[in-house]
Amino acid sequence: MPTITDRKLATLYASFEAQKRTNPNLKLGTEQALQILSEVGDRGGWSSGKVLTELKKPGQSRDQQIALAAKGLTAGEKKDLATILDSGSVPLEQSAREFLGAVLGRPPVGPTPSGDTSVPGLSVTTDQANGLAGLTKAGATIEAINLTTAPTGRYHTDDTFVVGKADAQGRFSGAKLTGDMAMKEGDVIRMRARYADGTTSDWVNIKANTAETKDTREAQVSILRIGLTGGANGTINVENINASRQISEPGAKIQFTNVRTGEKQVVTLDAEGTFPKDLKLKGKAGDSFSVAASDGTNNTDFRTAVGTVTVPGGSTAGDILPDPALHKDELNADGTPKFGKKTFTGPLFVDGAKPADVQQGQIGNCYFPAAVAALAQTNPDLLQNMVKANGDGTFTVTFKERDWSSGRTKDVQVKVDGDFYARSYGGPLYGHASNSAETTKMEMWFPLVEKAYAQWKGSYDAIGNGGSSADVFEDFTGKQGRSTDAAGNPDAVWKTITTAVDAKRPLAAGTHDDGGPVNYTNTGVYGDHAYSILGYEKVGNDRIVILRNPWGESEPAGNGANDGVFKLKLEEFQKLYDNVMTTN
Repeated sequence: MPTITDRKLATLYASFEAQKRTNPNLKLGTEQALQILSEVGDRGGWSSGKVLTELKKPGQSRDQQIALAAKGLTAGEKKDLATILDSGSVPLEQSAREFLGAVLGRPPVGPTPSGDTSVPGLSVTTDQANGLAGLTKAGATIEAINLTTAPTGRYHTDDTFVVGKADAQGRFSGAKLTGDMAMKEGDVIRMRARYADGTTSDWVNIKANTAETKDTREAQVSILRIGLTGGANGTINVENINASRQISEPGAKIQFTNVRTGEKQVVTLDAEGTFPKDLKLKGKAGDSFSVAASDGTNNTDFRTAVGTVTVPGGSTAGDILPDPALHKDELNADGTPKFGKKTFTGPLFVDGAKPADVQQGQIGNCYFPAAVAALAQTNPDLLQNMVKANGDGTFTVTFKERDWSSGRTKDVQVKVDGDFYARSYGGPLYGHASNSAETTKMEMWFPLVEKAYAQWKGSYDAIGNGGSSADVFEDFTGKQGRSTDAAGNPDAVWKTITTAVDAKRPLAAGTHDDGGPVNYTNTGVYGDHAYSILGYEKVGNDRIVILRNPWGESEPAGNGANDGVFKLKLEEFQKLYDNVMTTN
């Protein structure tokens, strides 16, 4: 056993060693890393349980977790963490290793160059002309994600797709990513092996070496995740506003050019494809920066820009009406907004209200867009009638409020304007339409409805920490919402869905909590998330549920276009989903 001086940490680590004796393939992941950090963080009157609760608080970014864990670490505690990292007797998954290393201030490990590479339990060969190939444990499945193409989708850096399986000798070949993950020369591919007992190898990042003669794919950039805020002494703070997802591929270089001053600054992204901690640019409120990217092979002169981002502030434009307050995660420490506003003047509706119009933004309210998209599927006229333009730049949205003593409902009218909090690239921060992010073109009805709902309920924070689609159905239709168990009798669940669809009543479904009874790895479905149910089909003896992710993308593989719409057989639906919500 390695020497760990902290008594509580030593006890915890001894329990991991005991588990490893019964499960030789055990690896410590992020969850165990959080437990480790909670034991070295029990300081200043905080128990380890209190520290763990803070580390796992909803909305905490990885940078915030690292800062919290690193605060006040003693020399002895740092030495104990280094011992676990460097000479511990229980292996760590790559994600846990990088997490603990970041707490100690160690630089992350970048992508592995093209060529043979391996970690314990997985070896990848240099020639991927016919797909990924290598050696692992017999019968293991091979999981992979293309970190070059992932930034422009809503993929997390640890999302994976099953691409192949090893034979009885542990060999695998021809393993391929498809669709928007399809591999090209020079792409950064993250992969691992998942063994029969459910444990995995460490991650391996490789540079793809395919049949193509050269790397022609430029670095993809998620410009909508770049957040800029004014700092001190003529500096601008730069952050990834969605830290669990990428800005670009690992190791990519991003050039920021201040449009006002012409000054250029090049930044290298870390192994997770995001910005280094505490990144700052020179500038002031209202400055705009042109953004260009290079993967080291393409666009090395940064001649081709991917867009422009702007620092909030510097504008004298005012609101017609007061807006609901931002979600707490989008506020600075002093309570001021991290984001500015822009006035949108696009059409209220383009070809009516449709589910595809609805796009969830940077807020934890999936239950809301899932419900609204379901209403757009079953009753678009209701949505078109509840939003009215007043002709003066304002809009009135009419909700329904139920009086539980009498069972009656009354209209609640909420007036809002077309000003929306905007990301640095210009598009809305929260709910938006799919047709455009431009101020004069974006279809307005959904973001206006979401804004009015936040105004009615108190703030974006009030509606942005989870909820029930059934409540939204009730607030929109006046009919009582209800929720039923998705894992019940299959015939009863099928009847609930088909009866509601046939009666044109809205339907949504919620998944189980992350870390709950279902492992969502490789399913293409996300835990603790709400989905619209758009319809059903019968194909032979198969009963099929048609669903939509309110992100407007990210779905199980093999479902066609990455538009968030997909189909599941009823038995698979019942495994993955916790409840079905509709109205009486």
